[in-house]
Amino acid sequence: MFKQFMALGLLTLSLGGLASCKGGKPEDKPKTNAAITAGANNGKLAAGVVPIGTKISTDLQQEVSSGKNKKNDKFTIKIQNGSVSKYPALKDAVIEGHLESVNKAAKGKKAELNLVFDDVKLKSGELVPIEAELVNTQIESKTKGQFLKNAGIILGGTVAGHFVGDKANFKHGKMAGAAAATAFVLSSPGGEVVLKKGTDIQLKLKANLDPN
Repeated sequence: MFKQFMALGLLTLSLGGLASCKGGKPEDKPKTNAAITAGANNGKLAAGVVPIGTKISTDLQQEVSSGKNKKNDKFTIKIQNGSVSKYPALKDAVIEGHLESVNKAAKGKKAELNLVFDDVKLKSGELVPIEAELVNTQIESKTKGQFLKNAGIILGGTVAGHFVGDKANFKHGKMAGAAAATAFVLSSPGGEVVLKKGTDIQLKLKANLDPN
């Protein structure tokens, strides 16, 4: 427990130091995608734009495990149409992501999976960068052949890079590699961390998503 608090403390200090190095006046700091979109539309979003804060439910399309997967392995989660019924452009869309790092369980070392959500792949095949945070998911820790539900710990804040996909498929020429992403760490108190195929993964948008 003490080590966990120390790790969180170091993470906070690291992020705080990064913010202080940027410094500058408030007006010098770059605007977020949400702020840019709001300003361009006088506070009103264009039709079809999915606003920041929207929660999206998804289903994992393949099993992901700290015991089998490696860093940079890709994964796909399918958007549940019922959670985006107000936004037809997202019907039958999927979200592509990758593992930033993977740590297998070992003596004195917890298993970890670091998830990064990169892009939304629309039904047409076009890609749209996404900035989203992990809200909830069912983590299973395989210990002695048994799965222990909800055994994971979700921690956000690790700096990670988006994967750069095929730019020819990005709408409006946008590139996923244009911005940093957040890796969400799934940790297990014992055994390997396992996300089974079909696992419900819930996300919340950190910036407006424009599939138009």
